[in-house]
Amino acid sequence: MAGIHQISSSEFIQSGSVAHFKNGITASLSLSSSGAIYSNEFIGMSTETSNESNNNSLNVGKALEDGTFDEWVIEVGQSAKITASGDFSGFCFIENTTLTDTGDSSTWKTVSKGEGNGLFLKPFYERLYEEAGVYEYLIIANNSSSLQTVVKGTTVTVIEP
Repeated sequence: MAGIHQISSSEFIQSGSVAHFKNGITASLSLSSSGAIYSNEFIGMSTETSNESNNNSLNVGKALEDGTFDEWVIEVGQSAKITASGDFSGFCFIENTTLTDTGDSSTWKTVSKGEGNGLFLKPFYERLYEEAGVYEYLIIANNSSSLQTVVKGTTVTVIEP
């Protein structure tokens, strides 16, 4: 059945086997599916997932003078400034507030995302640590012009003096 097939119905049902569209499929108004749609290529959507495909690399942790980042290791009673950098419009810092294992669940809390509920860029979170432990953080960074969101984790290890 070669050629173009136009279907002008509110519902097109294909069942019984896998449908192969060798030259693509075009929808003029909308296309919906109750299952997965697989493709080798979606026009206008990159399938690249590595940082080489975009320039939005997120760096988080302890900012060093040479421009690199490291994990924080400090003593009880000291503060750490977790820094985030990259070509982003905003950063959201989320802390795992559960220091001890409580089964299968942990409590994550947004601790900083900038003034104006995130409208104004704040690329760091700083606090004093008064208890030993490993503090876990997720940093969510977004770029409003490229519509990209990147998430990266870091830790602050606090030891007894």
